[in-house]
Amino acid sequence: MTKRFFSVMSLALLAMTIMAKPKAVNLTVENMHQPLGLSTHAPRFSWQITDGKKSSVQKSYRILVASRPDLLSPSKADLWDSGTVTSDEQLWLSYAGKKLKDTDRAFWTVMVTTNHGTSEWAAPQEFGIGLTVESHWAGRWIGADRCIDADRQGYRTRLAARYLRKEIKLKAEEIRRATAYIAAVGLYEFYVNGQRQGDHVLAPQPTDTRKSIIYNTFDITDALRTKALSHEAAANRQGDVSTMMTLAPEESVSCLGIVLGTGRAFPMRQSKPHKWPFMGFPKCRVNVIVEYADGTRQTFATDEKWALSVSGPIRANNEYDGEEYDARMELGDWATVGYDDSHWMRAERTSIPMAELIGTPAPNMKVMSTVPAVSMRRLDSGQYIIDFGQNMAGWVRMNVRGNAGDTIRLKFAERLNADGTLYLKNFRDALSEDIYVCNGRENGRPWRPTFVTHGFRYAMVSGMKSPKAEDFTAEVVYDDMATTGSITTSNDVLNRVMKNATWGILSNYKGMPVDCPQRNERQPWLGDRTVGSLGESYIFANERLYAKWMRDICESQRTDGVFSDVAPAFWNYYNDDVTWPSALPFTCDMIYRQYGNKQPIIYSYPYLKKWMDHITTEYMDGYIITRDQYGDWCVPPEKPEMIHSQDPARKTDGRLISTAYTIMNLRLMQQFADMAGHSEDKAAYADLEKRMTEAFNKTFLTVRRGTSMQPGHTLYPDSVFYGNNSATSNLLPLALGIVPADCKRDVVDNLVTNIISKNNDHVSCGVIGISWLMRTLSANGRADLAFRIASQKTYPSWGYMAEQGATTIWELWNGDTANPSMNSGNHVMLLGDLVTWYYENLAGIKNAPGSIAFKKLRMAPNFEIQELDSVSASYMTPYGKVESAWTKTLESVTWTVTIPENTSAELCLPDGTVKTVGSGTYTVTARMTPKDGRIINDEFVYDQSIYPETHASSIVELKNGDLVATYFGGTKERNPDVCIWTQIKKKGADSWEKPVLAADGVFPLGSEGAVIAGVDTTAAKAAVGPVKHLGITWQQAKDGTAAKDKRLEGMRRKACWNPVLFQMPSGELWLFFKIGANVADWTGWIAKSNDGGRTWSDKEALPKDFLGPVKNKPEIVNGRLICPTSTEGKGGWKFHVEILDLKTNEWKYVNIPREEAVLTNDMVPVKPVDGKMPEIILKEGAAKRPIDCIQPSILRHKDGRLQLVGRTRNARLASTFSSDGGDTWTPVTLLDVPQNQSGTDAVTLKDGRHVLIYNNVYTLPGTPKGSRTPCSLAISDDGLHWTHLLTLEDSPIGQYSYPSIIQGKDGSLHCIYTWRRQRIAYKQVRIGR
Repeated sequence: MTKRFFSVMSLALLAMTIMAKPKAVNLTVENMHQPLGLSTHAPRFSWQITDGKKSSVQKSYRILVASRPDLLSPSKADLWDSGTVTSDEQLWLSYAGKKLKDTDRAFWTVMVTTNHGTSEWAAPQEFGIGLTVESHWAGRWIGADRCIDADRQGYRTRLAARYLRKEIKLKAEEIRRATAYIAAVGLYEFYVNGQRQGDHVLAPQPTDTRKSIIYNTFDITDALRTKALSHEAAANRQGDVSTMMTLAPEESVSCLGIVLGTGRAFPMRQSKPHKWPFMGFPKCRVNVIVEYADGTRQTFATDEKWALSVSGPIRANNEYDGEEYDARMELGDWATVGYDDSHWMRAERTSIPMAELIGTPAPNMKVMSTVPAVSMRRLDSGQYIIDFGQNMAGWVRMNVRGNAGDTIRLKFAERLNADGTLYLKNFRDALSEDIYVCNGRENGRPWRPTFVTHGFRYAMVSGMKSPKAEDFTAEVVYDDMATTGSITTSNDVLNRVMKNATWGILSNYKGMPVDCPQRNERQPWLGDRTVGSLGESYIFANERLYAKWMRDICESQRTDGVFSDVAPAFWNYYNDDVTWPSALPFTCDMIYRQYGNKQPIIYSYPYLKKWMDHITTEYMDGYIITRDQYGDWCVPPEKPEMIHSQDPARKTDGRLISTAYTIMNLRLMQQFADMAGHSEDKAAYADLEKRMTEAFNKTFLTVRRGTSMQPGHTLYPDSVFYGNNSATSNLLPLALGIVPADCKRDVVDNLVTNIISKNNDHVSCGVIGISWLMRTLSANGRADLAFRIASQKTYPSWGYMAEQGATTIWELWNGDTANPSMNSGNHVMLLGDLVTWYYENLAGIKNAPGSIAFKKLRMAPNFEIQELDSVSASYMTPYGKVESAWTKTLESVTWTVTIPENTSAELCLPDGTVKTVGSGTYTVTARMTPKDGRIINDEFVYDQSIYPETHASSIVELKNGDLVATYFGGTKERNPDVCIWTQIKKKGADSWEKPVLAADGVFPLGSEGAVIAGVDTTAAKAAVGPVKHLGITWQQAKDGTAAKDKRLEGMRRKACWNPVLFQMPSGELWLFFKIGANVADWTGWIAKSNDGGRTWSDKEALPKDFLGPVKNKPEIVNGRLICPTSTEGKGGWKFHVEILDLKTNEWKYVNIPREEAVLTNDMVPVKPVDGKMPEIILKEGAAKRPIDCIQPSILRHKDGRLQLVGRTRNARLASTFSSDGGDTWTPVTLLDVPQNQSGTDAVTLKDGRHVLIYNNVYTLPGTPKGSRTPCSLAISDDGLHWTHLLTLEDSPIGQYSYPSIIQGKDGSLHCIYTWRRQRIAYKQVRIGR
């Protein structure tokens, strides 16, 4: 038994050992899987490693390459055996074996050794070399270089598809391999024996066919083997073999067929030849090479013996206008052997393109996914509107039914008009309509267009018999590439924006990155991707697409060095710009750093050098580049209908933009010079960069110290900024490392001030600025502001687009209101660096400095973003998948990462420690570093609220040690759905319990409460918000359920305001609050709880004209409840006190006199001196008036006096004293404590000292209110002289307001306050003597 046990154990251990072996997987050649038709004889190999063990490192590798798979062994490899190479390299390793010749096929494998063992040989992979030189191509270019029948050129071009066919004789020998090389000007589909080859669409990828033409390569071995007809079968099929080619009895025949579409070479519009270059009519060149088992080969090529027809069903195909298909003209089995083509024309030998033929640089487009119709609605006109629920690019596949001659039309749009019809204005003159003419035999047969795509969410169908939604399926078309990244967060807006971004990016991959997929443009604008390509690379494996595009851009260069603004140059737009052509160096750098491919840099270097020489020669004046075409394109405009802002303050100097970009390009050129083998250029570029940087700062940097209105406050910086102090003016030098070190902090503060103070935490820049905004903020300690921008739902923001129903990204920030002449609903240029920021800054997935292709990561997520509770992301790097998932509270974070084999990572934890790890999965937990060590508990009272906005909190500690907090929450302050909520944190608990609806502003019409509150039929219906006594929840109010509840008939409501909690000596909780449409309409109310705040009584009205404590807690003095309160009316803001005699239950109203002072609005703007307000200077015509003061707090002095301190509109804290228990008060005066016209609170400690919670900032003279940040604590012995104690919040974003503070039984302070109107923050603070 024991022996058997150990045998079983031995086998198990052996199995585990075998399973634990490393493996080489995901083998690629030129970063493609089993590519054919390569344009290089020295292809580069890459692989990934799976090991399953931590800290796995590749020690060596061995590559075998052979002409046949059976030769892939160390003793037989006939092309290359690299031998064992001691190296950790696994990407882009060049072939170094026997010379590969054109049309060669080869197979390869690799074995790797890691520190954990040696792998088996990887599964063999095939690759093939193409026809790399013109002389290796046989045959001729064929087609028809002319318009035929209904074809037309001019404004709206029209061209029928060209159908070409040829039957070929094959030898009787066994076919070992057959390869087809298809070159086309225009688009094509290729058939062998009636079978379409490949699953790609819209091939080949677009190029400037005056410079290069991409050919695709197919293995057609199986198609020839299984479909070729013997002599006898061919004769039987046609009936008379004499009408076919002459066949020997042992020979067979096959058929080659190709359909040609227009593509871009034959432009969609030809009325402006100066704009649209004509590159030719559709034509093709086909070489088919058949290799036989006996070693012989045959080559079949296009020539004039091919048959040609333009009378097929595709009557027209125009990328802008759509495809017309007449099923009555279908050609039957035209691509099969024996088809009678005697009525066809002979193919014409066409003009010869002078372009270079290049093998497939990247996979073609495919149908990558499908989207079913979500609804279909009939219009009064009899047409049907189909909604697919998602804006996209592709086409609609429909199941066709109709009588012969019926014409079915599918017209596309991104949006609908108010009446439910298609909104077409933003398509400009693009018809975007597919037309299908029935032959009557369809019976539900599926059809989709062949040579056009559309950008759409909606389609309008007409002319179809009894259409159903299930008859229509959208097919999403873009380049065949893997989705490599995914990211989700705890923030719904961020998730929706990322989904929209993903759809926008994929929609605009069309063999080149285009600007939009729908209107009469669809052009590969360089400026849209200058920086955006980096973010895209985290979602999609776009290296092949962008490597191809780098060549496109180079090919667009004029002889003087100028690049086209669109490349391939389908439009003749040569504006001689700097920022748009910077897409070439920037994207070359992206491809190298993200993927490790340096070939685009090497290829592009001479073109870049020529361009840089041109720019610096023609446009450099005093080392400043004076040429700029587009500026900071599409800044949010000042009017909703505008496209481009005309406000000088929003615009950025074009010289600043161009010079900054040139400085960056000079840095890249220094790196590129080394990589391209031109190190001799490096010194000149370095010298020019230095001189240009100095000139940039001399020309554009303003430095005026001592100008801050509130020194030390982020939002009141000194005048140290670039250009006109626009966001983009400061962003570029910050992002590109141009700012002198001693100016950096001030420039950052000016950038932050622009965003917060001038633009209300929203985007304030266009395409140039947005390319750097998010990462620059995070890099300079303002990740909170970056998040604030990213999560906004109001204009201008990405979230605003989503809130308006967008499912992609708009071309303009105001895409819902702007002029439709430039208003695409599916653009990516405004994404800027947002996607990059998601992955690098939220997830922390980023190359370490100096690392290439993620060989080493430095992972430093922005854990400091308080609103963000979790992020989960993954990204397939060239080495393997990186995963990063974290969850956190304000006090700690738990983070799980997965690092691929043969790589390492530095994990940067929020407490400042850095942990270096190798491959594997790791989970770490770390403390969030508090702002101040005296803060011993830091949290929100809830993670995510069900209501959009909360405000005005209050807190109490019960006798049993539980904490109870209250606040009002709803859509927004003043909204009638705003209610009073409470939450409990039990003593010793780690978190707060769920919110409890404590009170609402609902009343039955005509009831006593309604009369008191002034609620009548003009008030909002009760169903718009929660209703406490009926148990109607917020969700039921917002999803429409409440509106159907008959119990609410005859009920109306107003908003609730400013709750205040107080525990009576009996233990009963009293909750004071206000109800009213606005402050002047307030009435006072109270609810009570006898179970520690879990349930609340019905609301009761306070006596007429009494509000109760208006914001801050009352105090019991000599058996009376002293309630600090105030009014806001025509007589100004006034403190008063309301006193409840707890024995008699009678209320008393006590007025408080006020000294006179000057409102900040009536002051002449002056700068504080040493952080203090200077002597006040009155504006002309202004006068002193009684101090405006509200929302007081009560302090209790050791000598028995009471003191009120509170908010003013006079820039300083108000104060008044009472020596008789609150019956009389000294006139209100101002203390030398900053006041920003926002609420405060204060508490007297057990030791007699006083603590104030407030915003430690003045309201500036000449302004109505100040910033609501920072939120601080101050301490005083006498209530008059206060010393700053600590800062609770210091983000410049602000809205840390309406606080409440108490001292707990253990002596600690419990602070609670509004946190950006989004949450309620709670902090427990322990202070010493």
